[in-house]
Amino acid sequence: KMTKISVEKNTIGFVLISLKQKGLITDFVTEHKFDNVRRFRFDWAIIDLKIAIEYEGIISEKSRHTSMDGFSNDCVKYNLAIANGWRVLRYTAINYQNLETDLLKIL
Repeated sequence: KMTKISVEKNTIGFVLISLKQKGLITDFVTEHKFDNVRRFRFDWAIIDLKIAIEYEGIISEKSRHTSMDGFSNDCVKYNLAIANGWRVLRYTAINYQNLETDLLKIL
């Protein structure tokens, strides 16, 4: 089964690659499992800085993020991440272009 990767997700990946090439971050990973009990994962993580990046695919009609259960589970996930010292940056198809600016403010 082919999985379609959105332009937005590709762009986020390219921004992280660029920051790594410039030496502004050491590395990043995708689908980082940060909690073994709940098996929560971040879309991207800069592990040494404890920065998580999430792409919220709320545009799709099949998005679990827009249901009450899905949104509530996301809240549990993000609260757990913050309680464990992670900074969580969240983006959509509308604001994903802000990632580099936001990261540079933190770095």
